[in-house]
Amino acid sequence: MSDAIRFREGIRHSKKDAFIARLHAEAPVYRDESGVWIVSRYADVREVLRDHDRFSSRAMGSMFPLLSDDPPRHSTLRALVSKAFSPARIEAMRGEVQAIADAFAAAVEPGREVDIVSALTTPFPVTVIARMLGIPERDHATFKRWSDAITGLQDNPLASERLQTLAELRSYFESVLAERRATRGEDLISALCRASEAGVSLRDDEIVGFAILLLIAGNETTTNLLGNLLHRLAAEPGAFRRLARTPGLVDDAIEEALRVDSPAQFVMRIARADTRLGEHDVRSGDMLFVYLAAANRDPSRWSDAERFDLERERDRHVAFGHGVHTCIGAPLARLEAQAAMTALLRRFDDVTLGSERGRRLPSALLYGFRSLPLVFT
Repeated sequence: MSDAIRFREGIRHSKKDAFIARLHAEAPVYRDESGVWIVSRYADVREVLRDHDRFSSRAMGSMFPLLSDDPPRHSTLRALVSKAFSPARIEAMRGEVQAIADAFAAAVEPGREVDIVSALTTPFPVTVIARMLGIPERDHATFKRWSDAITGLQDNPLASERLQTLAELRSYFESVLAERRATRGEDLISALCRASEAGVSLRDDEIVGFAILLLIAGNETTTNLLGNLLHRLAAEPGAFRRLARTPGLVDDAIEEALRVDSPAQFVMRIARADTRLGEHDVRSGDMLFVYLAAANRDPSRWSDAERFDLERERDRHVAFGHGVHTCIGAPLARLEAQAAMTALLRRFDDVTLGSERGRRLPSALLYGFRSLPLVFT
C-alpha cells in the first residue's frame, strides 16, 4: 500500500471512509507497519470469522469468555445463554419491548430539540437488558455509566476512575451472583449459574465477565444502531416520512444502517498456525484486525457501497459477525430497533437534524453517537 495511512490514524472515524476506500482499492489484505494484518474484503472477512480452526478468538482477551473462547468450550458456553435469545423467547418479549419503547417515545416532545441519545437510544436498551439480567429497576440508571467506563467512551476518562467503576460493577454482579446461587430464576445470570449442569466449569469471575459482556453488548449495539439510523433519516429529507408511509421498509432501513454504519467496527483474531489468506502468507501468532465496517462497504459486493439506500436489495452483511461467534444478541437488537422505530413513526411525521451537530463516540471500536440533537414534528 503506497504512502500508507498509518493504521491507528486510518481507523479514526474522521478518516475512516477514505481509509476503507484505499484498502479496497490497493490492499484488501494489508499488513500494517505494526505487523497486524488488516482484513477488509467481504469474502476474506467471512473466511476468517468462519474458520476458527485457523483463526482463534483468543485475540479478544480473556475478560469475556463468550467472545474469546473457541469451540468446543465456546459452543457449550453459548448454549447456556442462547435459550434467552431464541426466536421464540425474543418473539415472546415483543409486547413488553414495544411498551418500553412507546413509553420513551411518548416523552419526546414534538417541535422541541432533543438529544435522542439520552432520551431514547441509551435508556431504552439498558432497560431491556437489565430486565433480562434480572436487575432491579432501581439500579438501571447506573448501568450506562458502568458500560461507558468499560468501553472507554466517557469524555477524557482517567484510568483510575475507570478501574474504580469496573471494581464497582464487578462487586455489584458478584452480589447478584451470590443471590442467584441461593435462589435460581429464569434470568441470564441464573442460566450461567447452571453451567455445571451442562458439564462446564465456570469460575465466579468468568460468570461476572459474562454478565458484564451482556450488559455492554446488550445496550451499546442497539444504542449505536438507532443513533446511526436516526441520523441518516434526519439528514435525508423525506426519508422518515417515507418510512411512515411504507412501514414494510423499516426492516430494510435497519439492515442498511447496520451495513453502512456498523455499530461494532472490528474484531480481532490470531492465527493458530502458518496459513494462507488471499495472496498472503500469514504466520502462526500473527494478529488480524478483521474490519467488519470495511467488509460491509466492499464495492465488489455492493454498488455505491458507502451510500445509505432504502431501495437497496437486502444482502447479508457482517455487522453482527459471522460463524460461531455471530452476535448472540442480534435478534434482540433487531427487535429493539423495530420497536423504537415503530414507536417514533406512530407518534411523529418527520425528523430533522438539530441546531448542533451530533458528537460521535471517541472510540475506534464502536461507531455511534454520544449526543445527537434532533427535532421530531
